[in-house]
Formats: sequence, structure tokens, C-alpha cells
Amino acid sequence: MPATQPLLFVYGTLRDPDVLAAVLGRPYDMAGVAIARLPGHRVVFFPGRTYPALIAAAGQEAEGLALASLTLADLAMLDAFEGDEYRRTTASVIVNGIGGEADVYFPRQAIGDAAAEWSFAAWVARHKADFLSVERENVIQLRARLTG
Repeated sequence: MPATQPLLFVYGTLRDPDVLAAVLGRPYDMAGVAIARLPGHRVVFFPGRTYPALIAAAGQEAEGLALASLTLADLAMLDAFEGDEYRRTTASVIVNGIGGEADVYFPRQAIGDAAAEWSFAAWVARHKADFLSVERENVIQLRARLTG
């Protein structure tokens, strides 16, 4: 049985089951997903992109999901998908009202406080179809590189 890692807090496109399945190369069991929040942060547009990033924001909380039961191979694929724009690190989160820790993808570049708020619902309505059509091929290539 593959080893599993701690929770992963996702706040952007990876909240979408279709995107997550495309990246992992298999459906992810969303039954085990928990509502989560990352205190002291907000979700904004990554500059020049349709997808989001996190910035520090005192008194605010970034909404997201906590994913469990990810394998080391899953995390390697997710790291490759996030690429050089993000780094995965551990942060304090609130999952179902209880504090704990989870891995989180933070942007590597500084993003100013004036960055526009990013909305998951708006992204689904406006950008999901285009995102999936482009990213499906990209993740197939990433997976081949990681497993080949």
C-alpha cells in the first residue's frame, strides 16, 4: 500500500474534481475532502494568470479544501503541476473547525496587497473549460516525465 502524507490545503483550481483527476491521472475520492481555511491569508489572482495565489492578509481567511490520502507519487505530480511558480510548505489551517497543519502551495514571487480577489465559482464559470483543454496535455507530459 502506498505511503500517505499529511493533509494538503487547496484553495484554487485543485478544488475542482475534474482538475484534480486530470493532474493525478485518476479520480480523487471527494468523499474524504473537508472544508478548510487558512488564517491570515486571502486568495488573489496570480499576476497575469487566470488561476490564484495566496497572499498574507491579517484578519482574513482563505477558503479551501483539505485533501487527505495523497501518496508520495500524488504529491510529486502535484509539485510538478504547480511548477516553479509555487513552493509547498506546511502551514497552520483550520479543518472542520479544528486547528492543525497541512501542506500548502504558496507563490514564490511576491504579490502585492492590491491584487484582485480570485473566485473559485467565477473561475469555474469563465475559465475551467479552457484550462482543462490546455492542462490535460500538459499533465500527461508531466506524468510521463515523472514515471518514465
